[in-house]
Amino acid sequence: MFFLPIAAAGFVLLRAFAGSVDPSLPNKLQDFITLSLSIFVEALPFLILGALLASAVNTFVPPHAFERILPISGILRRGMLSLLGFLFPVCECGNVPLSRSLMIQGLKPSEAITFLLAAPVLNPVTIWSTWAAFGYDGSIVVSRIAATLLIANIIGYILGLKKREEDFLTPGFQATCDARTKTQTKESDVHSKVRSFASAFTHEAFIMIQMLSFGALVAGAVQTFVARDVLVGIGSNVILSILAMLLLAFVVSICANVDAFFALSFAGTFTAGSIVAFLVFGPMIDIKMLALLKTTFKNELLITITVLSLLMSMLAGLVVSYAF
Repeated sequence: MFFLPIAAAGFVLLRAFAGSVDPSLPNKLQDFITLSLSIFVEALPFLILGALLASAVNTFVPPHAFERILPISGILRRGMLSLLGFLFPVCECGNVPLSRSLMIQGLKPSEAITFLLAAPVLNPVTIWSTWAAFGYDGSIVVSRIAATLLIANIIGYILGLKKREEDFLTPGFQATCDARTKTQTKESDVHSKVRSFASAFTHEAFIMIQMLSFGALVAGAVQTFVARDVLVGIGSNVILSILAMLLLAFVVSICANVDAFFALSFAGTFTAGSIVAFLVFGPMIDIKMLALLKTTFKNELLITITVLSLLMSMLAGLVVSYAF
């Protein structure tokens, strides 16, 4: 698993670079550099793992294997895909290349989106970290799991109503699906499979790292130059606190596996509903994720997913605020 040395090297570079930043630079610039690198390094090992898993699926899993295994019914099918994160416990960054591989294998975009929205939360690592942070309040843990499962499947159902779902895909990714499908049907010997795996991993990782870099820079800039105390000042109001935490989730772009500990720092001043909204919406859509998803889906779909996820996460926060 050579992604571990890559991640370790990234952390070493981060510390070395952060320590070598000229102290004469403005504090804001230093914060921007540190935050952008932190976001990038935090997400990189999961992205590499996701690219490895995606390349393995594309290369070694027979074409349309998932279609034969999964239930035929749309509701049951999407429900099973929602729980696929238990088999691939990586964060949202790693799930992007994996969802691409699922579509190359023959799954519809609406089904891949269902997996993509649910898997970052519905996996043992995220569930454990959420319980470790909020075990004192089981309603937050249960609400996060239930809301994520429900929202992912509702959005998947809505997207599945479109007759030509391939229209959701960018022309470049559609061409990639066609090209790799043809390659899978022709190559059968071990050496060809290994070469195909290496080529697929290089292609996938290169595209994802490019977009991750862009997303990390944007997220770092927003975190640096937008005053967070403005958000904290409105934490006691139910509606405003939910809106503030939704905005914060979109901006900070923190990994789903550790976001519960970040949210815990706001538990004393923000409502439980706003914490749940943060924990549900953040793993689905943030600045970093939108940058990654632009490699695969058209802007119209990204806007649709963002709006639906935002509104339903806000509704989940309101339910928790007034029901518990």
